[in-house]
Amino acid sequence: MTTLENFYFGNVNPSEYKQNKDTEKKLSEMTRLLDELQSTLTTEQQKEKLEQIENCQLSLIALSEKDAFIEGFKIGVRMTTEIYADTQQRG
Repeated sequence: MTTLENFYFGNVNPSEYKQNKDTEKKLSEMTRLLDELQSTLTTEQQKEKLEQIENCQLSLIALSEKDAFIEGFKIGVRMTTEIYADTQQRG
């Protein structure tokens, strides 16, 4: 099955990918630091504020990943178009 066929049938999901070891380490470190910070907070208001910050951060990451994917895809299409045009001119 081609990549386009896999994409059509939902077998390709660009938002799902295996994280590399560096990303896993940073995520683990961030989780540990957030847990440490959470344990020092004394009021529910402080804990709620931290949760709001975490949710905002997750939303920003998701938006950033989406934008990066779209921009990368556009660059790939432009590169492919240039290569195709070059081969047609030489052709």
